[in-house]
Amino acid sequence: MANDDKGIPELGRELVDMTVAYAKQETLQPLKQLGGYVVKGVAGAALASLGVIFLLVGTLRVLQVEGGTYLDGGLSWVPYLVALLVAAVIAFVAVTRIKGGDPS
Repeated sequence: MANDDKGIPELGRELVDMTVAYAKQETLQPLKQLGGYVVKGVAGAALASLGVIFLLVGTLRVLQVEGGTYLDGGLSWVPYLVALLVAAVIAFVAVTRIKGGDPS
């Protein structure tokens, strides 16, 4: 019976307040949470990419330095080929680990 005491303007204000609170709860909070996941994902991807680059450059330099006279002259391209193959293996593993979902 308490609703009988309220007028139409008061009920309208309550409806607007409840609608705004619901919209904030169902849209803004999930978007803020999603933004946190995106920031962490981008940071992780950047660090992983940097690590792969360091790994490939390190592989190349080890082969160039430790290859000595065996990989000089006519075989100087071999360290680059090995680094390229390591990059291809890393790319292959990354692509096969991506989970495919139903696009529809």
